[in-house]
Amino acid sequence: MSEDLKFQFDPNLQYQIDAIDSVVEVFDGLPEHDSGFTIGGQIVPNVPPYEHLEDSVLQANVRDIQERNDVEPTSIGLDVEEGLVVKYAGNESWRYPNLTVEMETGTGKTYVFLRTMYELRQRYGFSKFVVVVPSVAIYEGFVKNFHVTRDHFRALYDNETAALFEYSGDQISKVRSFATTSHMTIMVITIDSLNKHYNKIFKPSEQLPGSLLPIEFIQKTRPILIFDEPQSTVSSPRAKASARALHPLCALRYSATHRESPNLLYKLTPFDAYQKGLVKKIQVIGVTEEENFNEPYVALQSAARENGSFSAEVKTYVYEGGRAKETSVQLEQGDDLYEKTNREKHEGAGYVVDEISVRPDNRYIEFRNGVRLHQGTSHGPAKKDIFRLQIRETIQQHMKMQKRLRDKGIKVISLFFIDRVANYVDDDGIIRKLFDQEFNRLKERYSGFRDFDAADVQSGYFAEKDGEAVDADSSRKADRQARQEAYNLIMKDKERLLSFDEPVSFIFAHSALKEGWDSPNVFQICTLNQTVSEVKKRQEIGRGLRIAVNQKGERIFDDKVNILTIVANESYEDYARGLQQEYEEDGEKAPPEPTNAKREAAKRRDSVYKSDDFRKFFDKLLQKAEYEINVDTDEIVEECTKRLNAQSFPDTKLLVQRGKFVRTQYEFELEKAQGEEAKIRYHLEDTKGSERSGSHWFEEGDRLKKTFGDEKLRGYRIANVGDRDGSAIVEFENKVQLVEAKPIEFEEATGEVQYSEEQEGEESTYPVFNLIDRAARETELTRPTLNQIFKGLNDEQKEYLFRNPEGFAGTFIDEIESVLAAHIAANIEFELTGDLLSYDLDDLFPEEMDYPQKELVEAGEQGLYDKLQTDSDVEERFVARRLSEEEEQLSFYLKFPPAFKLPLPNVIGDYNPDWGIVRYTDEGVKLELVRETKGTEDVGALQYPHEKRKIRCAHKLFSTLGIDYRPITDQTERWWESGHDDIPDGTLELL
Repeated sequence: MSEDLKFQFDPNLQYQIDAIDSVVEVFDGLPEHDSGFTIGGQIVPNVPPYEHLEDSVLQANVRDIQERNDVEPTSIGLDVEEGLVVKYAGNESWRYPNLTVEMETGTGKTYVFLRTMYELRQRYGFSKFVVVVPSVAIYEGFVKNFHVTRDHFRALYDNETAALFEYSGDQISKVRSFATTSHMTIMVITIDSLNKHYNKIFKPSEQLPGSLLPIEFIQKTRPILIFDEPQSTVSSPRAKASARALHPLCALRYSATHRESPNLLYKLTPFDAYQKGLVKKIQVIGVTEEENFNEPYVALQSAARENGSFSAEVKTYVYEGGRAKETSVQLEQGDDLYEKTNREKHEGAGYVVDEISVRPDNRYIEFRNGVRLHQGTSHGPAKKDIFRLQIRETIQQHMKMQKRLRDKGIKVISLFFIDRVANYVDDDGIIRKLFDQEFNRLKERYSGFRDFDAADVQSGYFAEKDGEAVDADSSRKADRQARQEAYNLIMKDKERLLSFDEPVSFIFAHSALKEGWDSPNVFQICTLNQTVSEVKKRQEIGRGLRIAVNQKGERIFDDKVNILTIVANESYEDYARGLQQEYEEDGEKAPPEPTNAKREAAKRRDSVYKSDDFRKFFDKLLQKAEYEINVDTDEIVEECTKRLNAQSFPDTKLLVQRGKFVRTQYEFELEKAQGEEAKIRYHLEDTKGSERSGSHWFEEGDRLKKTFGDEKLRGYRIANVGDRDGSAIVEFENKVQLVEAKPIEFEEATGEVQYSEEQEGEESTYPVFNLIDRAARETELTRPTLNQIFKGLNDEQKEYLFRNPEGFAGTFIDEIESVLAAHIAANIEFELTGDLLSYDLDDLFPEEMDYPQKELVEAGEQGLYDKLQTDSDVEERFVARRLSEEEEQLSFYLKFPPAFKLPLPNVIGDYNPDWGIVRYTDEGVKLELVRETKGTEDVGALQYPHEKRKIRCAHKLFSTLGIDYRPITDQTERWWESGHDDIPDGTLELL
């Protein structure tokens, strides 16, 4: 083992100094306290009994610090924690202030709060601190950090040393020493040691003779609490009551992912950390399986209680329209999964919900067939091909990085998160087997690994009990000594793990390492989860964000070195989207979803609605027409057989995507406004180093998305430029308001896919269901006709039915429906029945039409409504360039609401036209028109076959109704003229 590897710390990092000063200066102006003050000559408290910090002084300091650090000020007064303590600690009330520091994972949060304790000791004499953590992993991580920084802080603080009290119920006597020493002492304790009535801290003990309980010794010290990861430590009412039982003077909260931030003093955002090079940049390799819905699969995503009833959300394969797809369904007590999925594999298989548990520490769903799913786990075969490819990509990336960084003295670590411990620790654990196979195959390409066996380079840590690693969820009892050695290496001896003398470089973990543990040299994180991980993406990547260190423990600030690769079991886009959502949920601002700022309803013009032209137009339009189809079965069979023999049936395949994760920071400020124009200053900067700044004049209706060519600014369309209380203001469509001299800032994340590649999975065969029955239900063709089509397939095509039954069925039904729809469109005929369609015009066209979350345009005097919603740029230009220019000839026009649909055969789908128009020619001839706005007038050039079929059927239907119909573009000059039957009859190939 290398004797030189000792972590080095830089005491002059300005962002850390700013975070420390922000907390320490809150106490400026408060009376100094003599740390030698005692009660009965024994207990040494931070402040005398019953003395509290003065709210008014703290509040004034907090406001000053918030203003200096440009963070959102505390809204009303000083945020305090107040309420009863847990009843087994006295059931009395306690009150104390919280102070919050937010720092992105990997930027030295633990260093900051340790050094803050030293500063508070030096400046104010405070000597009693209690660090409260949510788990043993974070407990061990803090203990390790305390020891590796001890010499560093001794040098900084005139040889001052702090004592560490590692709380344990088995050593309760040490509580007295903590309370009575006059030296700076830090106690570390898990929240689980405080929140249960049987915890030893609340019980009399022979180890502590006298009248005081262990908890009372701590209470009398009036400690300063430090909550490490408060979103996990004190998120529940019981945990908060347990913390109050310690009678703290105040609490300091440190995390990257706060759910609440009382008295926020300092914030180092993810963007700031990336931009300043304080953490690794992130790139993602996404591995997914496509076109394989053949195996049974159920995964529990969440379980909750709402309005007194229990429900669970599961992800599974649902049969819909003859095809299987992956989706989420809600289940309640007594629900049969088959009724939700229509899957043959669920029918009569006992998937009836027997029990749903919503306990935070034990959420699960159990079916009558005995299958029990805990949150984050699934029932079904392991995705062996995906696991193999993820493991292969991780090992290969690891070996490449190690080859590149060896000369820099940097040892590379890879971390695997797995969903089931048994998949690794059991004798037949699939993950262990796949890792061993792939490592032994790949090591021959890299000389640095050739001399190692797979067993030499891997270790795992999955759970903890009484400080000892255990193999949870596993029937195999591993050797006790080996397990303890793995625990010590991963949790306690980080220096040895980073040494080239230690061969272990691949770490396997379940949820135990989600917080508190990290290693500066984790360069790859692989998420081997079959379903939704119970570990959040931000927690996962946080294990590897820290800047790398070399064999001397020196941090290496080099962008080409500090790259963290995530190998995820989902598409790159999904991973990037999910990570961005977590940043938003954790309070990182991003553009809000588009909504309508004004929310004004469009008003109907009764001069149009009650006009003779409008009524007569709808009298004609609402005539009921029946259709008749002359089906040529031989032609359908021939065309289906031809297409299916030329079709590429899907094989199951694995998709690998590589991409980078980029964060962008936006800042906008309104400089001035004149009439309907506004001058806005902008600054756009991303973590790739791109930067744009300047000022630009905008008009009402302008879109920032279009100006900056940035899809993330969707919704930032200027709805109004005005004045409020003497200040200029700009209102956007998404309700965001920009007030003069008050800039707005937000961040957004995007993914940039660098390349994609497909790889074949292992060839498998699956049991086949009754394909003909399924196709008959979906297409309404007879079984003999479908049998004839299937028999016409060549042998090579039929083989795909056994290799991928669900994929084959989807393609088989799709092609038959496509041919059938084309045949119907070519052969349909309409005839009026003398009846009317059952539409109520007052329902279709109410006096006011609300368009929530849509962009509206002015309709002009001939519009049925004063405003209307357009669904495309083509439609918007058609209104502006064509309809607004025809005011003298137009009687009226309207956009058909989505509820108005003309009935067509099911295989084609009912038709919702675009525009209804009545116009007069120069000679005074009335034209009753229906127009469809497309990007081209050439029906054959339309991208989607179903559009062609609907237009073909609509042409015949409107001809029967006596209404002129044609597709046009916004460029069509004489758009009102008849189409002269220029819609082609078409062929099966065209349609």
